[in-house]
Amino acid sequence: MKLYSSPATPFGRKAAIVAHEHGIALDVVNVNPFTSDELERLNPIKLIPVLVLDDGRVLYDSHVICAHLDETGGGPTLYPQADRLDWQRRMTLGTALTETSVLWLFQKRQPADQQSGNLKTHYEKRMRRITAALDAEADMLSAAPFRIDHVAVICGIGHLEFRHDAAWRADCPRLTAWYEGIQGRPSVAATQPTD
Repeated sequence: MKLYSSPATPFGRKAAIVAHEHGIALDVVNVNPFTSDELERLNPIKLIPVLVLDDGRVLYDSHVICAHLDETGGGPTLYPQADRLDWQRRMTLGTALTETSVLWLFQKRQPADQQSGNLKTHYEKRMRRITAALDAEADMLSAAPFRIDHVAVICGIGHLEFRHDAAWRADCPRLTAWYEGIQGRPSVAATQPTD
């Protein structure tokens, strides 16, 4: 299977973590989603990640790709039936953190006269609310087996710190402790974002 991604994308990182957890070797092709003609041919949305299956079928969106990798790989599922509503809620928070961090980055990269102070403030406040909600559930993250909610939260925080800063830690001691503790997991360590 071939994964079109980028070393910096948190969405591609989600797929890479799931693949690593299930022992799936992916042929990773790093692309720039803004300039890649190949990506445009594969995915009408022109976003990464994109997974090309061995039979030629093409999957896009990290949710779809991660679910497929989970179904086809070895080892325990990252989408268990037990506590499904709880881990889905945390997965949603992690995904929202990732999406908000990306939107905030896009806003910050605009020329100064095109940036929206209102949007930047909106994104910063949303990220603070999300990290506070995750801090309140950090003990549950710590107690649970590794699942897709862990992956989503790791990717969200990872992007937040990679592209912005670690200021969230001052108000989220339990989430900080959990996040620091999970960094040694092989799938997490092997997929750290880079430029």
